[in-house]
Amino acid sequence: MAQTKKNKTKSGEKKAKKALALADKSVREAHKAVRDSSKKLREKAAELSKETERLAVKQKKAARRLARETAKASTATRPATKQPPPSPRPRSPRSTAPSLIELREQAKAQKIVGYSRMNKPELITALHTVSKSG
Repeated sequence: MAQTKKNKTKSGEKKAKKALALADKSVREAHKAVRDSSKKLREKAAELSKETERLAVKQKKAARRLARETAKASTATRPATKQPPPSPRPRSPRSTAPSLIELREQAKAQKIVGYSRMNKPELITALHTVSKSG
């Protein structure tokens, strides 16, 4: 009977060692899975971070564009005031060329688009182009 106890203890020890080896293997596999998963998650987080930065830049550009368009629309839709236009400065007697204000008035009368942003040479060119084609 003493021998059966001994055999039982040996077989129990073998089973315990097998169970421990299996548990150790499972723990290693779990650690590896966590490392792989963490690496994938870090890569995904980095991708999302880059995408967020790109979208933030895109949103800022859109906000600036919207602000410009809103400003343009608000100036274009303002009702005309009843104030008389400011009188142009008197030109010096030696100057024969029209002033910038006069050129803008002519461009406005000719319905030239963007005349308010043009400088004097651009206005002269635009007025000459319209008079040649008209």
